[in-house]
Amino acid sequence: MTFSQRIVFPGCLLLGAVLTIVAGTLHPDLAGDGAAQLTTIAQCEAWRAIHWGFLFSFPLALTGLVGLARLHAGIPGENAVRAGLIVGTFAYTAWMVIVAFMAGAGWSLAQSFVAADPGMTATRAVFLFDMIHPFALASQRVAGFALGLTTCLFGWGVLDGKTLPRWLGTSGLAAGAVAMGLALFFREDTKADQAAFVLPVFWQLLTAGVMLPNARDARLKPRLGSVC
Repeated sequence: MTFSQRIVFPGCLLLGAVLTIVAGTLHPDLAGDGAAQLTTIAQCEAWRAIHWGFLFSFPLALTGLVGLARLHAGIPGENAVRAGLIVGTFAYTAWMVIVAFMAGAGWSLAQSFVAADPGMTATRAVFLFDMIHPFALASQRVAGFALGLTTCLFGWGVLDGKTLPRWLGTSGLAAGAVAMGLALFFREDTKADQAAFVLPVFWQLLTAGVMLPNARDARLKPRLGSVC
């Protein structure tokens, strides 16, 4: 890798993970029926900024994962990280569905709901939200599962490649397995299902820190023997 690649790819991964964490921290808790959720959305002045933060973080994270895959080109672990990159693209595409829905249609319906007098307009806004939101939540659930699988695949590639610390590969496998389990066994409208995204994103943050020249040898050459 060139010097710029060693800076740009982990930098994108770091920025993408940080944006996701900040947006997730600022995101208000949506609870109750459709009317209650639309009211919460309308009262959150930073709603659109939060969701644009999510949306902008996705291509940044994918760019960073490309760098991680490039790091394993031509060495053991290459096939695993290639598969991880493909599944990761699917994961972020599916995640984008619910985020774009909430940033666009969710916000517009919330504004219509709170601005309208009680009657047909408000009722229609709640009806539309209640009809479309489950589809977006289903996309969120499969995105959480796919992102967990992505993290497992990258963790596997890191273990086989021995270019990065072994603990990073092991933690990737563990984080991905937990994420897949949460998405698999919990309904898409639960907090546990949303938590499926947490560990994979934090793993990306750790990976970016390890890949940056400050945290590693500037050339990131594969080591002989085991890596601690």
